[in-house]
Amino acid sequence: MARIKHMAIFSDDPEELAKFYVEVFKMELKGRSSGGDGSVWLSDGYMDIALLRRRSEHAPHGLHHFGITLNQDEEADVQEALKARDTWISTPPPGRPYVEIAAKDSDGNKFDISKSAVVSSGDKVTMKDQERVEELAKV
Repeated sequence: MARIKHMAIFSDDPEELAKFYVEVFKMELKGRSSGGDGSVWLSDGYMDIALLRRRSEHAPHGLHHFGITLNQDEEADVQEALKARDTWISTPPPGRPYVEIAAKDSDGNKFDISKSAVVSSGDKVTMKDQERVEELAKV
């Protein structure tokens, strides 16, 4: 069954927002971006929350997208259903190897679809789908 496994929130201060969720809800700090952009990853044990630094003053604050993780055997049916609805679908740019496609629902809400996941430990965030990472590095 397809499951919502993460959401991403744009923030001007991801560290402060992480502190809020850790202190108030006892969420677990899973990692920080290695690229130094200040992004932080949290988890409640099931749902992952990416707190992403806004990179532009024109970018909105708040929820940016959510991510749905599929089982391997669901992918073809989901792709077919999206195409049947003439859904906007996009291949994410290089550097997002944990997402196979991005799409928008009928209200224009953006979501990612993935069969892999982000794995984080301490200050290190790595991609579970290493083969896709290597494939994108060739682009």
